[in-house]
Amino acid sequence: MGKSAEAYYAERVQQLLELQAVQRRNPQLSSHRVQPPYRASIVTDKSSADMDRAYYDGFRSRMQQNLHHTKETARSIHQGTHTSTLRQQSRVDSQVRSKGSPGSGSQKERWADRPLEEKKRVEAYQRASRGRRRRKLRETLISVALVFGVFVVLCVVTYQLLFVIHSLDTDGSSQYTSEEILAACGVDMGDHLYSFSSRVVQEKIMLQCPYVVGVDVQRTPPGSISFFIEEEAPVYYGEFYGEFWEISASLRMLDPISQSDAKEQGLIKLKLPRVREAVSGKKLIFSSERSDIYMQTVLEALADSNLAGRISMIDLRSAHEIAMSCDGKYKLFLGNTDVIETKLRLAVAVLEDELFSGDNKASIDLTDLNATSVIIDNQLDLE
Repeated sequence: MGKSAEAYYAERVQQLLELQAVQRRNPQLSSHRVQPPYRASIVTDKSSADMDRAYYDGFRSRMQQNLHHTKETARSIHQGTHTSTLRQQSRVDSQVRSKGSPGSGSQKERWADRPLEEKKRVEAYQRASRGRRRRKLRETLISVALVFGVFVVLCVVTYQLLFVIHSLDTDGSSQYTSEEILAACGVDMGDHLYSFSSRVVQEKIMLQCPYVVGVDVQRTPPGSISFFIEEEAPVYYGEFYGEFWEISASLRMLDPISQSDAKEQGLIKLKLPRVREAVSGKKLIFSSERSDIYMQTVLEALADSNLAGRISMIDLRSAHEIAMSCDGKYKLFLGNTDVIETKLRLAVAVLEDELFSGDNKASIDLTDLNATSVIIDNQLDLE
C-alpha cells in the first residue's frame, strides 16, 4: 500500500535530521554530498559507496525499530485504556447490582439512596397518577348519575302520561252493584294505574261491603282495572248489643237482620261466649282463644254430619255444656267436644226411632255415650 503525504514528508524530515546529526558527528562526511538512501545516485568512490550503504542499512534498521516501538506503544496504550475502561465499568456494575439487589437493604434505604430530584419526579408522577384516577372516577360517577337521572325522568314522564286509569269494572258480586263496589274501593278515573295497593283496596271494599270475602285486582296497561269479587253467604246469626247480625261460616259479621228474617232464611242461631270485638266485615274476636278453638271444632263437625240442615240453634256459651236444637222439637245435650263426631252420629240414629215420629218435644242427653237418655217434655225451651 502507498504511504500518505504526511507519512512521506515525515519520513523525509526524519532522514534529513539524522543525516545532519551524522555529519555533525563526522565532519569529514560534510565535504561529500550524501544522497538519501531512497534515491539512486552515481558513486564514483568505492569507500563512499560503502559508507553510504552502511548508513542506509543502519537508517532503515532504526526506522523499522522505531516503527515497531511505535506500534507496540500504541497497542499497549490501547490495551491499557480498554482494561481501565473495563475495570471502571465493572466497578459501576457492581455498585448498581449492590444497590438494586433484594438483599442489599430495605426499600426505605434504597429509596433514601436515590437523588432528591429523582424522588421529586417520582412523587410528582404519583400525584399526577392519583389525580388522573380521581378525575376519571369522578367523571364516571357523574356520567352514571346523569344517565340514571335521565332514565328516572323518562320513567316519570311515561308514567304520568301513559298509565292513567280510564276504565273501571267489577265482576262476581251478587249482593252489591258495580257502583257500590267502585264507590267503596276508593279508586277514581284519572288516577294512576299503580298509585294504590291491592291489599288496601280489598280492605276498603270488605269493610264497606261485608259480604265480600276477597278481591282480585287486575291491572291492564295502559289504563284499565278490573275487580273480581268473591262473596260469602250468611250461615248463622247472633245477637250483639241487643241487635241481631248475620254471621258467615268463617264467623265474620255481615249485615244486621231481624230474627224473623233469619228464621225465614233458615239461618242457625248461635249463642256465643263473651266477644271482645265485633266489627262488620271482620271476623269475631272472643275474649278467650280457647273459645274460638272449641267453636270451630263443633261447627266443622256439624257441617260434616247428617244433622247439618236440621239444626236451628247451637248453644256455645260454655265449652262443657254444648247444646243444639234439632227439627224444631228436640234438644241435644252434647257436653264437651270429646268425640263430637260420634255424638252427632248417635243423635241421628236415635232420632230415627219411632218414638220421635210424633210431635212431642224431647231432650236427648248425649253427654255420656254409655248412658244416653231421652226425656219427653212438651214444655221444653228450644231457644
